[in-house]
Amino acid sequence: MSKPKPKKAPPYLYDGPPPSEQEKEEETEDIYDTGVREQMLDDDEVTAAEAGFMEGREQEPPSKKETRKNAVSHDDQISVELAKEDAEDD
Repeated sequence: MSKPKPKKAPPYLYDGPPPSEQEKEEETEDIYDTGVREQMLDDDEVTAAEAGFMEGREQEPPSKKETRKNAVSHDDQISVELAKEDAEDD
């Protein structure tokens, strides 16, 4: 029986030493960080809408329980009134 050949990493994988902490920080700079976002907004690198989007991304979504509670207590009164007004106009 022949010896199995050692596996060689595919050519697209980096086979060097692991990156240092400083290199990792540079690579993973968080654009959603409040300080970075404000600086980008001041330097006109992002619009106010983009900054608002990034800020919204930081917020945690409401829980499913809370969402269901709001859906159950939802009142569709305004659309009913508008439908009545439309029916009266005809």
